[in-house]
Amino acid sequence: METLETVDAPRGDTTREWEVFCRETESEPLTHVGSVSAPTAAVARDQAATLFGHATAALWLCPAEETVRVQERDLGVSETAAAEPDDGESAPTMDADRMTDETLRGEAE
Repeated sequence: METLETVDAPRGDTTREWEVFCRETESEPLTHVGSVSAPTAAVARDQAATLFGHATAALWLCPAEETVRVQERDLGVSETAAAEPDDGESAPTMDADRMTDETLRGEAE
């Protein structure tokens, strides 16, 4: 029997990752439902609509490298947050034009 080689290298697909958020009804909050790999926002939208659009009122896509996870301790809502020093790092940002171009809300073009 042939032995399989373990590969620790990153996957070969270098396509951009997009985080997908959906809102099932207009009154519900956005929920992270997964991610897709796509070279452009339009292709990402098509993939997200196919995978997640069956029962949603809206889909939002964010480039993964522009998505920042903020937890309770980072928001300053817990007692321990006040005791932790600020590391001085700021979250990634993008200008308004780029945000408009790259943020999709499930509307047809």
